[in-house]
Amino acid sequence: MGIATLVKRRWPFLVLAAMIFCFPLVIKSSFLMRVGLVWALFAISITGMTLLTGHAGVVSLGHSAFYAFGAYLSALLTVRAGLNPWLAMLIAAGTTSVFAYLFSVPFLKLRRVYLAMGTLGLGEVVFLVAKNTTDVTGGVSGVPGIPYLSLGRFVLSHDWQLFYLFGIFIILFVFLAENVGRTRLGRAYHAIRTNETAASAMGIDVQWELGKVFCFSAVVCAVAGSLLAHFITFISPESFTLDYSFALLIIVIIGGANIWGTLVTSIVLVGFSEVFRVFQDFSMGFYGLLLIVALFVFPDGLAAVLSSKRRGAAAAEASPPAPGRDTATVLAGPRDRGHGEGKILELNGISKRYGGTEALSRVSFSVEYNQIVGIIGPNGAGKTTLLNVINGFLTPWEGSITLAGVDVTRKVPHEMARMGVGRTFQLTNLFKGMTVVENVMVGCHLDGESGILAGGLNVGRARREEAEIGNRAMESLEFLGLTGRAFDIVESLSFGEQRLIELGRALAMRPELLLLDEPAAGLNTAEAERLGVLLRRIREQGVTIVLVEHNMPLVMSVSDMVYVLDFGRGIAFDTADGVSRNEEVIRAYLGQEVRSVS
Repeated sequence: MGIATLVKRRWPFLVLAAMIFCFPLVIKSSFLMRVGLVWALFAISITGMTLLTGHAGVVSLGHSAFYAFGAYLSALLTVRAGLNPWLAMLIAAGTTSVFAYLFSVPFLKLRRVYLAMGTLGLGEVVFLVAKNTTDVTGGVSGVPGIPYLSLGRFVLSHDWQLFYLFGIFIILFVFLAENVGRTRLGRAYHAIRTNETAASAMGIDVQWELGKVFCFSAVVCAVAGSLLAHFITFISPESFTLDYSFALLIIVIIGGANIWGTLVTSIVLVGFSEVFRVFQDFSMGFYGLLLIVALFVFPDGLAAVLSSKRRGAAAAEASPPAPGRDTATVLAGPRDRGHGEGKILELNGISKRYGGTEALSRVSFSVEYNQIVGIIGPNGAGKTTLLNVINGFLTPWEGSITLAGVDVTRKVPHEMARMGVGRTFQLTNLFKGMTVVENVMVGCHLDGESGILAGGLNVGRARREEAEIGNRAMESLEFLGLTGRAFDIVESLSFGEQRLIELGRALAMRPELLLLDEPAAGLNTAEAERLGVLLRRIREQGVTIVLVEHNMPLVMSVSDMVYVLDFGRGIAFDTADGVSRNEEVIRAYLGQEVRSVS
């Protein structure tokens, strides 16, 4: 990467570094320098929150708890245990990560307002503990005598020295947050926020990924809290009220899923807060009013304003077109699909009930490797329910499911994806706000292993993974003939193209078994015929397909075997020709009109 390209891609960092360097040189007022330090602590804290709330959509009202954790642990370890402040900060960060993980395990199973209320309770509990455990925290009297940070014999006791130290942390965490937002993890967070069901089907372990980013954001807040303790050398519970959590959340919501948007918002809000300090009692009301106005003006946050015009170009730069390649081999790859013989999928006595309604009743059939098996039946017959049971979104009431000789009856969707099961949905489940190629790249999530630190530091392995994922996605689009739309926002595509993009995303997983739920829904005759050609080409590359579809000409023309459901019961399993002549099937579903199709 040349210098010019590096500057073009990273110019915001150069601007940020220049601002941090120049601020102490230009500002001579001790009051404004203190304001700068307050902003710096906010800037550090919001980097983790940008990933958690801006990207992943997790609303937390309790990050003041982790801010307090870092501050109190650093203070107590240095004042009472005599530890080196840097070691105390490290221990505080590690302890906070463990505490955040233990909290996240049960609470991240909640969603939306319930999760927000849970974190709100956490923040309030930590505040009350700090206020009332006088023997440990000093209660309202606080913890005095906290030592300054130092580098050898050089004590960082002046505000300008601390500002440069804080600036280093800002640049580090901003670098991490922006890089993670561009990687498979950033796409995974966006996918979870916009369509959690589809994200699970792509192999994303939602709970695990949210837990990791929750812990990362907690650690970042703990670091900011530790810096606060060694900056003011005294802490008390009043520094860790819920107002801090609300301010963080408002900044991130206004900024959106863009670290630069949140930094700009933090400068504005901290500046306004200090200018109107005389009205401090009304500060949260002002923040709330500003949030309401911002949601009306740009509901997706400043991120949409700052990046909407650049997103396609940025994606094109990050994911260059794949080198020319014979599309007949596009689904081949390092993931061994086995190309086995015999049965890849077996269902034995599958039943599913909803209260007194039996959606599936002792459904049994098997699918051979490299077959296309169509599943047909009238509306309400249980076809989508059956796919959801196979895919792990629903657990059967009774019966068993075997995939490639392994019992998968109790597996969940992301585990099924890891075992080579791809999926499309009855209703188009794309990730809005992403480009076409980014949507397809989510299907390659399992092709990478880099975590937050590796992706955030942009190490060689993470860069190689991103390049491979980008190439895989482009190859999938080339297979579908959609490379020309790769860098368009997915909502701008026609309905038929969106159906193909969902298929391309599933193909990017390099599945062994592909579950398709009405892929021809909404397609015209020509598009349905093209889909039939694609399905045959996919099968020729060793991918087994289970196809739920109402388009009878399509099903009958591509299926090796057809399974017929009627009110949750299997009434026939035969070749297309055999099914079309079955009297019970004709009475239940096909009718005399379809007899002529065969």
